[in-house]
Amino acid sequence: MNVQPIHDPHHMKNLILNSSEPILFRRKLDWKLLTWSLEDWDTILQDKELNFRCGINSHTKEPQWERTTSNKKATFKDFLSFIKTENKNWMYFDYKYLKEWFTDIEELKKHIDWEMLGFPELSSEDCTIWIGSRGAHTPCHIDTYGCNLVAQIYGRKQWILSPPETNLQPTRIPYEESSIYSKLNFFSPNLEDFKGVKSCRKIILEPGDVLFVPHKWWHYVENLDTAVSINTWLPMPTDNEERLKESLVQLFITQITKNVDTNLREIILNPNSDEEVQNMSLTSSLTLVNKCKSIVKTSNQNLQCGEQASAGKEIFNFEEYFTKYSFLQKIPKLSTAELNQFLLNQKSRFDGDDDIQKNCNVEEIVDVINAFSHPDVLSLIKDKLLQ
Repeated sequence: MNVQPIHDPHHMKNLILNSSEPILFRRKLDWKLLTWSLEDWDTILQDKELNFRCGINSHTKEPQWERTTSNKKATFKDFLSFIKTENKNWMYFDYKYLKEWFTDIEELKKHIDWEMLGFPELSSEDCTIWIGSRGAHTPCHIDTYGCNLVAQIYGRKQWILSPPETNLQPTRIPYEESSIYSKLNFFSPNLEDFKGVKSCRKIILEPGDVLFVPHKWWHYVENLDTAVSINTWLPMPTDNEERLKESLVQLFITQITKNVDTNLREIILNPNSDEEVQNMSLTSSLTLVNKCKSIVKTSNQNLQCGEQASAGKEIFNFEEYFTKYSFLQKIPKLSTAELNQFLLNQKSRFDGDDDIQKNCNVEEIVDVINAFSHPDVLSLIKDKLLQ
């Protein structure tokens, strides 16, 4: 009988910080939260009013952007009633920081720690929670900052992952700082839109699993059941330069949205960016750009010193860890046939004639915004600013 060795958290941290590929830590989580039933969650959260995003389990031509979904305030008990009776719609309490929403619920926060993966300094203060019904999902996107650790607590969650260089038709519309969305609709896909797409991976997270999502990997996420997950972001050495580039995008977006009507502004902006962009003047935008520029210059100097100090460092051996720890799993690429079958399964769930979204002809302004915020353009401006 093979006995799995007790893992070294330092090994896990090395693996995470050095990997450019996603990693699954299969059923390795030991948090007490894994023993909670939905009724336990109801008891712990009591009558606290939560803000759910609501969408439809139906075909839409475009992804179900946040602007096209509705918001509903409900308790967890209301949510339980919803999932017992409703299947045409979904509800999602998504991307909510525990420190902002559950400051007084110690019974939840005290059971969250990332020490087993080598990050004892991280706690509930650094985490967001995601609670949703079947069909609740996040449109495919890239996070421009950090890398991601996702702990699956309850139910099953399906992830589609693709490396940064994959052309998934990136767009900055809808705009939100630090997120780049894909135009492709993974929830109810048009198969023609996905021609030429390769290198996708698919993984279904189950309770106890932890997924590592590398920096700038595309990801589409969908609940297959009622599901609860908790995640945290780890900073990257490149984050300061990414913030400078994001400040340039924000400068452009804030100026262009001051001169358009309300309907067009709502198409351009994600709802969570409304207030921030509206309150950002030209002076404050330029101040932010200059502040980010100064931070990058300082961090680059420190980084160069660090690189010199670490010269000759031993090359990291990934395969040694995957051989040693059986709970570590790589996520294989989908073949063309497997990807096509996934997309066909997604499409066949819904009637293709039911599309409630408005068809707004804003292609011209979308093209201009995407051209100005293209990574090549931003890198060129960043380099010029730093000279």
